[in-house]
Amino acid sequence: MLKRILLSAIICLFAFVNNTNASITDSSYFAHLKAYNWQPISDVDKVLQHEKAKDLSKRTLDQSKLADQYYISGVEKMSSKDYNGAIREFKAAMKKYKRAKLSDNALNYIRINMALSYAHTGNKKDLVAAKRYLDLVTSKVDTEQDWRYNIAIAKNKTEDQLEATKILSSVIKKDNGNFQAYVTLAAMYKDSGNEEDAEKVQERMQKAEDKLNQQKKRNSSKKLANNKSVKPKKIKKKKVVLNPKGVKPDVTNLNISSQDDPLQFDKIEKIDDRSMIQIQAGITDFKDGIDALKQKDYKSAQNKLKDAEKKLKRGKIAEDGLNFSRGSLAIALLASGEKRGIGQAKRYLMNLTPKISKDRDWAYNMAVAHYNFGSRSKGTTQKDFLEKSVRLFRSAIQIDKLFLTAYENLIYVYKAMGEDAKALKTHKAFVKSRDRLLNSFSKDEQTKLGMGVPYVFRVRLGTYGVYTAPVELYDQEYLITVPVNERQTSFFAGMFYNLKDAQAYLKKMQNNGFQGASIAAFKDGEITEF
Repeated sequence: MLKRILLSAIICLFAFVNNTNASITDSSYFAHLKAYNWQPISDVDKVLQHEKAKDLSKRTLDQSKLADQYYISGVEKMSSKDYNGAIREFKAAMKKYKRAKLSDNALNYIRINMALSYAHTGNKKDLVAAKRYLDLVTSKVDTEQDWRYNIAIAKNKTEDQLEATKILSSVIKKDNGNFQAYVTLAAMYKDSGNEEDAEKVQERMQKAEDKLNQQKKRNSSKKLANNKSVKPKKIKKKKVVLNPKGVKPDVTNLNISSQDDPLQFDKIEKIDDRSMIQIQAGITDFKDGIDALKQKDYKSAQNKLKDAEKKLKRGKIAEDGLNFSRGSLAIALLASGEKRGIGQAKRYLMNLTPKISKDRDWAYNMAVAHYNFGSRSKGTTQKDFLEKSVRLFRSAIQIDKLFLTAYENLIYVYKAMGEDAKALKTHKAFVKSRDRLLNSFSKDEQTKLGMGVPYVFRVRLGTYGVYTAPVELYDQEYLITVPVNERQTSFFAGMFYNLKDAQAYLKKMQNNGFQGASIAAFKDGEITEF
């Protein structure tokens, strides 16, 4: 079980094989891929492939050509995420295609794209239309794996996860090198709470990648062997032994958020007056407990958060909403250092729901808490909590690939578990992320570009010495610290998904005295230069 869990946590492999005259680097086929990612497909030139040529009259061809223009326009609007605009174009195209009297097989592509567009408008009522168009798709498309993948995306959006997972499984069976299908299928299982099947998919994906890398090495070796005109040069191998130690997770030095809303998973209108009285009292205690925890007044924090948890439970709020009081209470109990708090902390950690790992800072804080508890336990309990700590650190890194503190802590935990190889691989990923943050920064010319793909924007606040960093730096959300050398550290803050919000935050920080602050843009963890 340990092997399966740790294997599922590793996303990137960095293995270097030195030959006599060449160095081959294993490729990571899925490290850059994001779950649920998809691209609109046109295939307009294939619309008539299932029609009989002798039945294609001049009217049919003319109407099809007119329809093709609307169809192409619709796909372009899909690509720019203007789904309502795409639907309008597809409807116009559909009228022309129907006038051309095309068969259902010919209408597969437009129906799939209409389903995807309706599924992504954000309007729940449109999901009914999306389902209707998916039901009209014929089996002729079953041999086209790219279209099958997109159908799975639409099925998932219309809450038919079972059919979506079946389709992705068949796609992988047809092409075991379709890593996008692996990544999305694993995420579907994980998001549905099926961790076991998610891990199985990730293991299959890892094996598929290993197989491709081995083939790549064999092909390169053959090519080198056949190149007889090149005399191999003897290269003295320099043994560089890396032994990263990482940084020990510190439960007393966490970023405690005061912005969490325990009611965010409930429908307020369905809560009766009696329950609401308990909930409001519980939220007041929760806020007081968080304030005490931020001040490191652990005794007061424990009392307030225990009261909060009891009152919120009496108010019958969703279990996901209880995560905030339970997680904070576990931190307060463990951070106090008292032995009696260990057993109490375990109960609250065990009752957390998977939703806690969807937020970067909560995933990280709970990773630290699980490590703290595990390191103070023995036997199978220690093993279970350290393994859960690893999974939570990996979740935090998956959400924010440049969250260096999580890398450093994960290295330390791997070393404590005797997993030196995994600690080394994590260290390499840490170095790569650190260098991205330090060496490349985007310019303010980004406003001139039309961005049709998701970017993450951060603000670099500056580089400071150990004793010169302003105190208010540590209050910023999504803070990342980057060690430059033994004396200086660079600070990044914020995580924005559009440039406008990043610019507003930049202006705010400049007004607060950070005159040298600047914006950096990232895509898939890579800094994008403009």
